[in-house]
Amino acid sequence: MAEVLALKIGLVENITFTDGTTLESAIRKQPVDKITVHELGAEGNDVGLKTHHGGVDKALFFMAEKTFEKLTALIGKDFDWKNTAIYGENFIVSELDETNVCVGDRYQIGDVILEVSQPRKPCERLSLNSECTGTQKIVREQGLTGWYVRVVQTGVCQKGDKIHRLQRSYPDLNIMHLNQLVAQKTTEAMRAELEKALACEVLAEAFKRTLRTQLSRI
Repeated sequence: MAEVLALKIGLVENITFTDGTTLESAIRKQPVDKITVHELGAEGNDVGLKTHHGGVDKALFFMAEKTFEKLTALIGKDFDWKNTAIYGENFIVSELDETNVCVGDRYQIGDVILEVSQPRKPCERLSLNSECTGTQKIVREQGLTGWYVRVVQTGVCQKGDKIHRLQRSYPDLNIMHLNQLVAQKTTEAMRAELEKALACEVLAEAFKRTLRTQLSRI
């Protein structure tokens, strides 16, 4: 059964990255043993670029253990998921990944019930914090995005908690499939899949805007 391997939270701070760029960011989240979850995320957690991050549909960010390790190897680093967040992750989990998590899935972790809302769209801060200029591009092309959740029931969850899937409403819309829809050059053959994804009621509006852009290119 899937399990929470690590929990991480952090507040906004001024970070000067190795290339000299200074930004307000909360990407470097720190490991904790438990978190108290509310509608907009977790106590002690925040996001820096609120135009694109945070909010109800991006309350918390999940990353698979295997995704963390694969991405880290692809960019030629030796980061350890047990330490300070590299990719802004709140959760590191076992068993689950982009191929077997679907939009609309509901999971219970401790007292908390969460619903998968969308894949993450990688931004340049992933490249800055990982000290690899190609990270953003690799995440996008490989679909190693992780996923965001919205909070259905607040409460407390802890490192080591089991992850119980309660519901699966859209089995054809896994995170990797959605990533491929936005990463590939659009063709007429993709029209039906794009329209199907856009019809998904629980897919976050922010991601639907990207899908509409893709559809308009056909």
